[in-house]
Order: sequence, then structure tokens, then C-alpha cells
Amino acid sequence: MSRNFNKFVDEYQNLHIHGEVLGKGGQGIVFRTKDPDVAIKLVLDEKGNRLSDKGSIETYSRRFKRIRLLPLPDGLNISVPVALLQDDAGYVMRLLSEMVPISHLWAEGKALNAISPDDIPSWLSAIPETEAKKIVHYYRTGGLRRRLIVLFKCASLLARLHGHGLVYGDISHNNIFISEGTEEALVWLIDADNLRFEVEVEAGGRAFYTPKYGAPEILQRKDGGRPASDCHAFAVVAFWLLSMIHPFIGRKVDGTDDCDWAESDGDGEDIEDKAYAGFLPWVDDQNDDANSSDGGLPRSLLLTEKLRALFEATFGPGRTSPWMRPAIFHWPEAFAQAADTVLTCPGCGMGYYGDYADPETGGHHCPYCSARRPEMLTLESYRWNGPGIPLGALAWRYTREITGECELTIPRRVLDDFTMVDADTAEITIAPAAGSVRIRKLDHSACEVMVAVESAGREGFQKLFSQLEIARSAPETRFWLFIQLNSPRLVLCSISGGGK
Repeated sequence: MSRNFNKFVDEYQNLHIHGEVLGKGGQGIVFRTKDPDVAIKLVLDEKGNRLSDKGSIETYSRRFKRIRLLPLPDGLNISVPVALLQDDAGYVMRLLSEMVPISHLWAEGKALNAISPDDIPSWLSAIPETEAKKIVHYYRTGGLRRRLIVLFKCASLLARLHGHGLVYGDISHNNIFISEGTEEALVWLIDADNLRFEVEVEAGGRAFYTPKYGAPEILQRKDGGRPASDCHAFAVVAFWLLSMIHPFIGRKVDGTDDCDWAESDGDGEDIEDKAYAGFLPWVDDQNDDANSSDGGLPRSLLLTEKLRALFEATFGPGRTSPWMRPAIFHWPEAFAQAADTVLTCPGCGMGYYGDYADPETGGHHCPYCSARRPEMLTLESYRWNGPGIPLGALAWRYTREITGECELTIPRRVLDDFTMVDADTAEITIAPAAGSVRIRKLDHSACEVMVAVESAGREGFQKLFSQLEIARSAPETRFWLFIQLNSPRLVLCSISGGGK
């Protein structure tokens, strides 16, 4: 009797119907089922066919059962096997219905075709149509801020994995899933087939990777993949997502170099393969511009000083010396700090850092469409060490544009020490209006909040029980918050900018 190629039965006799394909790679295919929160990972052979022999099914079943026994941290957003398939090499996993691969943020294929020439705004009229469409897609899918937040949350997931001695093994644009809506920022890792303990990795052993993301030591068969290899693949995802170019596809590779690379290197190896394998410098290498690139968005508008240093260490010295790459633990806070200082331009929708000043005029305006910097709320958070002790260095800065009647949500990381588990937990909201500012403590908030309008002295504060409204008589308004959670903070809040 022939098999039904649209139906699958798991080990608990549940029937699953084939749905939308989410991704396909060298290790198999992932697709949704007719159940909204259920997906299936199916292993395929080299020809793309389902594995049906009992030997292969048993081999993969043992592997997937072992993954289910790994000591994953509680509450970690990673889709591991919840049930094995009965007559196939594959498994059932949880996947929230309104999520898509992070590849949806890449401006390629259908995404570009969906943008017509009429969709291109006037401020992009001077650049080639294809490049203009890529930028339109960039801001339509959440712009710089959303990308930084997604990367912060993805890095946090990987950091928790590495902290438990585990290696993910195959980070790519196909294995990171994000909320479909631009206002949400939920992040999951799927396709956990390669999860393993770091101590199990063998030097020069077999490692799976997605082309264009694998670390040089894996492509050169020097290692089987370690946390440092995860860090390289994650950094490729991050740089490509932010800048719209691959970190190793520069002028030596894309044909814009003046010299003839084929004449200067005649070993017959594909130049792209050389780049991905780490034999060429990266596009923004500080010490070697042989493979530099002017393509993509300007990195000066995308990367903070801390992010620039992390990318340089990863792709510079870390290209040939994996032990010199920054550990994944350095990335979450750097991305969160960057995301928290991005303004979204009301004029064009692009994101830029709130402290951006025109290098020629010193003026504050959008570097893309030149619209005036919008009115904004800024929170500057300082650790409080007790009465009479001067405030130390700035601990955190948070900036958001004010557009119309809005209520801005302030996450815990602004008000307390940064932790990867609860940094994004909402604690309070601030709603600026024409004649007042309303501060509201959220019902689940664990922090004690006090508010002062003009003085940072303890005697000038009022306790915030539920919500409090402050009169606002001038365009520029300042007030203080005293936050008692784990690490007491004094937070200077100011509203400024905007105007005609």
C-alpha cells in the first residue's frame, strides 16, 4: 500500500497533516501542520526524499530522544522534539502560529517583488531601484530598532544555552523565528537537531552548518563546532540583518575590485568559498581593506561603538583565531543598549540613534530623509548608593520618539541591573500629553517607584501607588524617578525636541 505523503503519525498515535513549508536545508525540511501551534521537522535524504528504511529511522530516533533529555534552562524558547514520528525520521515540535523565520526580514525574492516603483519615496529617488526597494522593505519590517531587539533576544537565548555547556550548532536565518507582527518581538530557535554538550565536540569532527554562516574552522575542517563557532554564525546573521550585506562579501568577491583576483590567485577555488571559509578579510576590517565594501547601509548609522568592537573582534582576529572571538554573553546587553537609543523617524520610518548629529552642520535630523528630530522622551538611569553620595557613571539610557497621544513602556533593564532573563519585562509606562505627563505602575511590577518633579533629594519624592500625573507647562520637561528593585536607581526623565 502506498504511503500518504501529506499525513504523519507520531509515537502517541496523533495524526498530523502537512501544511506550509517554513524552511528547507541540507538536513531536512520544517513545515507547519493543520494544528496552529505544531510543526514537524522531517529528515530527507540527499535527493530530498523521505527516509523510510528502519535503520535510518531508528538512528535518528535515538538522536532525537537524546535531545529531549538535555538539561535545557527553564522557559527557554527553543523548539525541541515533543514526539517522534512513527514511520519517518523526524519529530513533532511546538511552534507558535504567528511566527515566521527571521529570513522574512531579508529583502529578497517575493519581498522585493511586492514593492512597486510607486512605493519608493522621493528621498530614495537618487539610488538604483533595487537598492531603494531593499530600504523600503527594511523600514516596513520594523527598521533598525526591531532588528536590534530581535538580535538582543536571540543572543540571550544562545547565552543561556552556552551557560549550560550546550552548543546550538547550526545558527542561520532559517532557524531563528520571530513574531510576524512588527510590534512584537518574540524570538524562538527551532531545528534543535545539533544541540549537544561542548565536551562532546571533537576537533575536526563532522559538523552541520548552513552555507554562508559556518565558522571558518568548521569549513576548514579544523573543528567540529563549539560555542565560538555559534558566535561566528550568530554574528554573520546579525551583521547581514543590520547592514543588508554579508560580512565577507566585499569588493574582492563581488567583482568591484580593480585588480583581477583570478590572475592573482590561480588555485581554482571559488572566491566566495574562500571568503566564507575565512581566507579573506571582512568588509569592515580595521587593518586590511582588501575586501572592503561600500554596499549596504552605512555602518556609522547602524552600529554603536560597542557593537562595532564586537563585530571587529569576531570577524577580525576571531576569523583566524576562534578563541579571540567575544563570547556570546557580550552581545545581549550591547544590542539592548543600542535598541534603547534608536528613534524611528516619523517622516520616513527609518531608525537612527537619538544622539545623531549631522557631521557638517551639527544639526539633529534624520540622516536619511532630513526630517527634524521628533519630540522624544529620554531616561538616564544612575545607580543610587545612598544619601550624600554623588551619582556615578550613567548606567543606562533609554530614548523614544513621542508621536501623538502615546504611552511608552519602560522595561526593567532601564530601572535595574541588566539580566538576560527579565531585561524586557515591562515595569512602568510614561504617557506624555500636551499639558501633563502620566506615570503608571503596571499591575505585575515588582518595583517600588517614587516621583519628584524638580529635586533629586529624598524629601521631594512622592510614592507611586498606581498612577501619577505631573503638570507639564513648558515644551521641555524634567522629572526624577527613584526605583527600588534589586539595585536602587535614580532616573532622570526629560522630554525635549520636536517643534517646527
